[in-house]
Amino acid sequence: MAAEEQVGTVIATDYDEIDGLSGERILARNVPYEEYLTGKYGRHTEWVNEVVIAMSPVNEVHDGLTLFLIVLLDYYIHLTGGGRVLHEPMVMKAAPHLPGRQPDIQVLVPDRMQYLQATQVVGPASLVVEVVSPESLHRDRGAKFREYEEGGVQEYWILDPERKEALFYVLSEDRLFYSRLPENGVSTSYVLPKLKLKVDLLWQEKLPTTPEVVEMVKQMLVEE
Repeated sequence: MAAEEQVGTVIATDYDEIDGLSGERILARNVPYEEYLTGKYGRHTEWVNEVVIAMSPVNEVHDGLTLFLIVLLDYYIHLTGGGRVLHEPMVMKAAPHLPGRQPDIQVLVPDRMQYLQATQVVGPASLVVEVVSPESLHRDRGAKFREYEEGGVQEYWILDPERKEALFYVLSEDRLFYSRLPENGVSTSYVLPKLKLKVDLLWQEKLPTTPEVVEMVKQMLVEE
């Protein structure tokens, strides 16, 4: 593979280096984290042990589900005391020794807002959501699961539209993720106590519109 060296950084000139184990596209090696944060290697990338990895493009289903959840979560925290809903390409570095990841969605409740900086979240989000694509299947369920657990993310959702599978995890006192199973098809959140999500809703071909989401959230908050 042709490569060029620029001030110690090895860059794949044709952006075609593929990691033999993970199948991920490697854009550059030996990249300091601060340099990665400048965005010079592109917006949709992650940083793992000084290697910059390209994220694959998302499809329409992934995009639609992510947008629905952003609207839902953003309106919920707007009505329940604040915080922030952030989305890719905002970087989260859950701990100093862990990779810089770009979760599809991350939620910071007020007691974690101090982690938010201009270009990154320096610390574990309260809630992280990853919408699985074929390329990210093993990463979302493997490397990211371990990193988010070790870093102290309080709640982790893995949503797989292709398999119509939703996995919900909560960090326990022993700092391990434990499954939080839906009841009667409805998932509740640990960090967003009144949030109720019908799991089957996630796989609908036509997801709720923004006005419908607003009404959903209002209804959640009036229910006991």
